[in-house]
Amino acid sequence: MQVPTVENVFARAWDLLTKNWVIVIPGVVVGLVVGLVTGIYALNQPDTYGEPSGAAVSFAYGLGAFVSGAVVAVIAIAGYIVTQCYTAGMAGAAWQRGVTTLADGTRAVNEDAGNVLGAAIYLFLFGIVAILLAPFTFLLSIFVFYLFTLYTIAAAVVGNQRGMNALRESYAIARSRFGTTLIIGIVLGVLQVIGKLIAHVFSFAPLLGPVIAAIISQLVVAYAVLVVVGEYLVLRPGATPPPSATI
Repeated sequence: MQVPTVENVFARAWDLLTKNWVIVIPGVVVGLVVGLVTGIYALNQPDTYGEPSGAAVSFAYGLGAFVSGAVVAVIAIAGYIVTQCYTAGMAGAAWQRGVTTLADGTRAVNEDAGNVLGAAIYLFLFGIVAILLAPFTFLLSIFVFYLFTLYTIAAAVVGNQRGMNALRESYAIARSRFGTTLIIGIVLGVLQVIGKLIAHVFSFAPLLGPVIAAIISQLVVAYAVLVVVGEYLVLRPGATPPPSATI
């Protein structure tokens, strides 16, 4: 099997993105919907300023705040799962067929949402460990966590791996192709920082500013997912290069 070079994967991922702008739509829509719903929900919560004190009142408002936080968290998690499934599923289809539609993303949500949820739980737990170790490792633990879990969502959606198996496969790929993973991780990290800065500038524009910012952010995310999925498809155990993996 001829493994495409990193340069080819980056170039081909960009080519696929320019021919499949539809990949950007789910992330933008879900992001705006989640932001709108959580914003409305927060505005509808009672203002406790000036309310009478007392144990019962404090408990009631404390319970209300906890429930509100839980609802917002559930909405955010659901949005994360849908976005990851749609984007990775459509990226996989784009690499394998050269073209993708929203139907590919819908299929990924229906088939792989459980995989992504399970993987996300393990990512969260290991991420907490990496953060706790960060002060003692000069942030190296966070960088290592980022690199070795880079292919997790691709494994969960494109590879149909469940929970911990997705992390194991990501770790195995990153370990066997550490140099390639390091290059991809650094380049994508820099691109995402630049994308966030540009999106932040546009977010202050009146009316359409937040929408433009969301589109820019999702463009960077979609491109990053295309790169990672492309590498995953040729590096996973027993893989054969996808039809559009070479230029």
